[in-house]
Amino acid sequence: MLKARIKKSLPGFDLDIELSLDRELLAILGFSGSGKTMTLQCIAGLTRPDEGYIELGGKVLFDSVAGINLPPQKRRVGFVFQNYALFPHMTIDENVAYSIRHLPAWEAREKVLQLLSMMNISSLSGRYPRQLSAGQQQRTAIARALAPDPEVLLLDEPFSALDSQLRERLELELLNLQRAYRASMLLVTHDLAEGYKLGARVAVYHAGRIAQCDTRHQVFSMPVNRTVARLTGVRNLMDGHISRFDKSYTWVQIPAWDMELKALLRPDKGLVVGQQVALGIRPEHVQITKEEYAENVVSSSVLQVVEGISSFTYRFVVDNDKQECHIVNALIPESSAMLLHEGQSCLVYLPPERLIVIPE
Repeated sequence: MLKARIKKSLPGFDLDIELSLDRELLAILGFSGSGKTMTLQCIAGLTRPDEGYIELGGKVLFDSVAGINLPPQKRRVGFVFQNYALFPHMTIDENVAYSIRHLPAWEAREKVLQLLSMMNISSLSGRYPRQLSAGQQQRTAIARALAPDPEVLLLDEPFSALDSQLRERLELELLNLQRAYRASMLLVTHDLAEGYKLGARVAVYHAGRIAQCDTRHQVFSMPVNRTVARLTGVRNLMDGHISRFDKSYTWVQIPAWDMELKALLRPDKGLVVGQQVALGIRPEHVQITKEEYAENVVSSSVLQVVEGISSFTYRFVVDNDKQECHIVNALIPESSAMLLHEGQSCLVYLPPERLIVIPE
């Protein structure tokens, strides 16, 4: 189990986070400069925190009060860097064996062969990094990080430089790897889909703090504030206040639209009538309808249409928006999309079960 309480100050930035994980994959999301990579560096021993403690498998790696700060080679932490960081003058075998060179030669060789086979790069053993593709280099980097049997594997944007097909293949391999090893993994990523796919839990960073850390379903379906909502892909946010409740729904008055919208009631929110809230919905949940007088239907006009491979991206202007500040973004599958053009009037439906009520 990994437990970490880290404080680190730099000019214009303060990192202050606390996290724990036990044989699971925790995905870390956040804007650039929010402290994600610094967290990994502190856990690995590459950066010394100003205050706090780091404990792994019951062993204290860092404790500012007790004056403990173990060097990286004594931490049993594997680190996969964004740029792979392979030694260019070493073959693939030598790169993977580097961190276990203290073992007897036969044992190290056996371990290297096992890891190369597991990462599907056995045939590349005698090559140098410059002779490998980006995906092969990344597989080598993961094998090298796993060689000393780390108790936690840290991955800093490991697939960001890969094409989409290769990224998807390596993501699946990483999931299989996590199930096989049952080790703790920390994955830093900017890709929302990747974070959701790989992380059993998700931590959302903002300005050096963890804004929310929970199961991926909880974070994506019930963000605790606007920042988490935006960082997890909720591109449509409307200001309003709670107007009433009934047995199944929360009703929110949207003053800018002069209308009331209903959202599925979530009793754990602790909401009260009159409370200021933001009402959010993801673009993929917005629908186009012909039911003019149904609830949660908004009269709009098409501002922009972008055709994708299998979907259409629409931007709608709400007709009765008094503040003229709300653009509704929609991602409609090609199979169910109406063929709309810019300037055309239409009706937009916001399903109650898809609306997210976010307390201000």
